Amino acid sequence: METEAGDTFPLRYSLFPHVPPYIRILPHGQVYNPSLPKELAQFTWNAPSGISPVIENTVTQAGFTLIQGQIRRKEDQQTGAIWDCLPVTEKSKDEINFGDLNEEVKINQFPGLFILGRKDNLWLCYEIMKNKFGPEHFNFLPTTYILPRDKDLLTSEMKKKRKAWIVKPPNWFCGIGISLIDDIKEIPDKKSSMCVQEYIDRPLLIKGLKFDLRLYVLLTSIDPIRIYIYEDGLVRFATKAYSNSPDEIKNNFIHLTNFSVNKNNEEFVYNENPGDYEGHKWNLKTLWKYFDEEIKIPWKPIWEDIKDICTKTVLCGHEHMSKAFNKTIKSDYNCYKLFGFDVFIDADLKPWIIEVNNIPSLHTNTIDSFVNYPMAAEMLNIVGFHIPKVLGNKSYKAVAEKLGLELPSSCFGFNPKLYTRLKTDRENEKRNQYISEDLSREEYCENILQDLLPSDLRILINSEDELSQTFQWTRTFPSIKNSDYLNYLYTPCYSDRLLDAWEAKYGGSKQTRTEGIQIIRELCANKEHLEAPQVGLRSSRTSRYDFTPTKAKFRPNSQFFDFA
Repeated sequence: METEAGDTFPLRYSLFPHVPPYIRILPHGQVYNPSLPKELAQFTWNAPSGISPVIENTVTQAGFTLIQGQIRRKEDQQTGAIWDCLPVTEKSKDEINFGDLNEEVKINQFPGLFILGRKDNLWLCYEIMKNKFGPEHFNFLPTTYILPRDKDLLTSEMKKKRKAWIVKPPNWFCGIGISLIDDIKEIPDKKSSMCVQEYIDRPLLIKGLKFDLRLYVLLTSIDPIRIYIYEDGLVRFATKAYSNSPDEIKNNFIHLTNFSVNKNNEEFVYNENPGDYEGHKWNLKTLWKYFDEEIKIPWKPIWEDIKDICTKTVLCGHEHMSKAFNKTIKSDYNCYKLFGFDVFIDADLKPWIIEVNNIPSLHTNTIDSFVNYPMAAEMLNIVGFHIPKVLGNKSYKAVAEKLGLELPSSCFGFNPKLYTRLKTDRENEKRNQYISEDLSREEYCENILQDLLPSDLRILINSEDELSQTFQWTRTFPSIKNSDYLNYLYTPCYSDRLLDAWEAKYGGSKQTRTEGIQIIRELCANKEHLEAPQVGLRSSRTSRYDFTPTKAKFRPNSQFFDFA
């Protein structure tokens, strides 16, 4: 059963037979028709205190149960959903015990995310990619020096020319601890890690003000990697007219665009009318309208460049996240991640990645709500939440009667076979056959789809069910438009090659995708996707994962990786 964006039925069906339904999540303000059965309202959303109000309002307004409290060290006791937003995730090790996650829980985290969320780690990974693939492909992150390691290099650079640099703690957020310097004497002299980033002093200005973009990027899977970007976002303005005069270097209302900083300026104006060119925060589509109507700049090439650099930024952390994921995660159901990307456009219309936020603020001011509520609801539908098995068994009869379901009880609640990471000998043999670095794209695209095994079907089911829920989210990887991204993965991955071949053959049009989906449907009708090794057995408790990248050593008493 295919769904439309406006459907309000409490459940949505998979595109494929013998796959349990997903719980439909509606944007805040919409109501289910028919109403959500009280039995389904027992689906729990677990969160520490401080959950984003956008997520809280979306969940509670729909009627689901929100439980706030301790989740760490209780990971094996959770089912349903976890929305984790504690800042400790920005440390250099994972605080979530991913190895103990119940196979029926979905959490908005992946192991190893600090490799992107910490500014020092991101720069070091980016440098590796830039050195490996060249600046023609990786030239979108401003030069960054990590102190105290790079103090001599920074000092030498600052002696060449007086210009502004921006100092940032590597793991803070909301503009905390940020300052601008242009004098060697101001270089921080601390033992703890600090980032000093080149300040881009030729910004594109709107009404004389500097601005940046807060964009949303969604990672739904590591193996294979699947990345999406939201087609709207926030435009955040500084509140004082831009000047690059050295006399104004300490005025944060000129140089910083963070809402948390500028809202303290008495001149800050809230935008109460999405679509209007007013206030110090717009939505992204209003900016593109301004480009069309007021300054006559083609914005679509800029937007495509932005999508490209956001995708490449996630790929900078692929090696480290992939190793952490493969070491700890037992179910492909467990993880997804919403990132907040800060993007800056300079006077030459070149976009830059400023930083990646693992815990993006989801405010509920007028313009924020206009963007964030539909963004969050669609994101939750893309990642897909099943009814936990125990709840499904207990509530099936009542829910089926109230909603008029025609599903067998065996296909109502969560099925661990759909997400197992265990493989049969035959599946491992095929994987080994298609991960050779000597295998050309033409060779694996021609042959890998000829004999679809159960684990192949599960990958394709998850991918197509996700994609069916995209309306304002766009998948950037895998993408038939740009298969070059595969070159940036640190090692050939079977599942990525499988999806690449699938997109090459069936992703070119709605008609060909429909043909591909029909092939999977026929195989699922025979339950071939459910043939799997025994699942559901819990392994012994896994120790917390403290990740150190390959070819790197962790320097004692510091907070960054020293790459060899």
